[in-house]
Amino acid sequence: MATRIRVLPSGLVSKIAAGEVIERPASVVKELLENSLDAGSSNIRIEVELGGRKRIVVMDDGEGMSREDALLAFERHATSKIREEEDLLSIRTLGFRGEALPSIAAVSRTLLVTRTTDELSGTQILVEGGQVREVMETGSPPGTRVEVSDLFYNLPARRKFLRGVQTEMAHIIEVVTRMALAHFSVGFSLAHNKRVLFNLPPTQDERSRIRAILGKEVASQLVRIADSEGEGEMKGWATLPTYVRGSSKGIYIYVNGRYIKDKLISHAVLEAYRRLIPAKMYPVVILSISVPPSDVDVNVHPTKMEVRFRKPEQLHRWVSGSLRRALDHPLEGQTLEALEARKDYPFSSSPNFMIDEQGSSSSLWRMVGQIKGTYIVMEGEEGVVIVDQHAAHERVLYESLKRSLQTKTLPKQHFLVPQLIEMKEEEAQLLLGHREELARVGLDLEGFGGKTLAVNSVPSFLQGEDLASLLEALAEELAQWGEGGVLEGVLDRICVLLACHGAIKANRRLQEEEVRALLRRWEDTAYPATCPHGRPIFVKWSWRDLERWFKRS
Repeated sequence: MATRIRVLPSGLVSKIAAGEVIERPASVVKELLENSLDAGSSNIRIEVELGGRKRIVVMDDGEGMSREDALLAFERHATSKIREEEDLLSIRTLGFRGEALPSIAAVSRTLLVTRTTDELSGTQILVEGGQVREVMETGSPPGTRVEVSDLFYNLPARRKFLRGVQTEMAHIIEVVTRMALAHFSVGFSLAHNKRVLFNLPPTQDERSRIRAILGKEVASQLVRIADSEGEGEMKGWATLPTYVRGSSKGIYIYVNGRYIKDKLISHAVLEAYRRLIPAKMYPVVILSISVPPSDVDVNVHPTKMEVRFRKPEQLHRWVSGSLRRALDHPLEGQTLEALEARKDYPFSSSPNFMIDEQGSSSSLWRMVGQIKGTYIVMEGEEGVVIVDQHAAHERVLYESLKRSLQTKTLPKQHFLVPQLIEMKEEEAQLLLGHREELARVGLDLEGFGGKTLAVNSVPSFLQGEDLASLLEALAEELAQWGEGGVLEGVLDRICVLLACHGAIKANRRLQEEEVRALLRRWEDTAYPATCPHGRPIFVKWSWRDLERWFKRS
């Protein structure tokens, strides 16, 4: 009987293997950039035509290769990065598999020109579809130039699945952006169809490169991250809670210089911003983590964008805690340039108020009035501030509740006669299941038979609240949290909801002394920029902003 299982020809094997590494033109750029960085390059130029479909050229001034090494570089699993199995535990380079060049050459026409500094001439190699067509001596500057043409010319089905020029170019720009935000001492230039998209010289000023790539608005809202733990080091930049985006694409995570996509670290980043930014909104974070190579496994996926950590829980706590501390003290470690850049930005991270109690000092903020019984308006020498009174009071109550949980000093209002609240059966049982957590925040309740709950006490600031609506909202919130929620997480959600229900409502006119008392308490909070849901509490316009708006400047 004839065999049905066959050994595939080497050419087909190469094409299949290439598909794991080279998915689109951006994959080519990524692999070549990693090679250039591993070669110690100071400047890297990228030229692209038709979104990489027609041509991709990457040129560097790195150490280059000899003729023998250049030929070996096109052999699969030939690499200078590792020698033996134990080396997989100490990888410090971006590449190590020996798959980049052979994978690229298997599905394109690839021309490599390279020269080391101690050679008088260089080497030129032409490979088409994985077959070496030409090897010759040539003149060239030190470094390496790789030209990739007609990507997937020998895989028409794969080429057909490439997206449009603009889409493929967007992926290439993202790849170069990721590299440039991690390697500030290396210059990067990118051109598409002979038009320069950006030219980034080597720099020690990280903020200037971030400004050039991500824009002035992002750069003006950055705080520095710098921390160490054991043999690990963490550094980078993060935007204040007042700057958010609707996508997580602005979160750049690097481990030992390698851009990665990691749910653990991404979760730690978002955990640091919890209760500071709105749900489904994201900050911009550029986070570079250095750990001993033995603590991270990068040999997980051919693209090397997934890793495994030896101590994931410890890493999560470190990242979240370090970032939260940086947000707690946003002015520490900031340069004068950074502070000046932020000074006139209207959505400041801190109100920086001194409330004028006597209405006499021109250097203080004076209350002008209320709008719609909801927004407090103030003016001062610097400009105009509008405060959302409900959001400000929410922040005050939330932080007060959190402190009371720690000190166990929460003021409570005890009812002489328990308040009986009838609810749906499942809601009553859910609340009784969290009776201990609710008692810690001053809400003491017990079952009173069937669907009825007896409320014995509430936090003092909730006196007079509609208890039925409050308990219904609490049940809904706890149901969303699900079974087995971590205690601190459950308590936090309870605190947020209680603060929301207890805060001054919109459309309520306040007396001037009530406003002053609220603003004094709000200014003393740890995070005055946003409410516990992450919404902004205030907006501040300088006189310059207003004059510019009205064309008076």
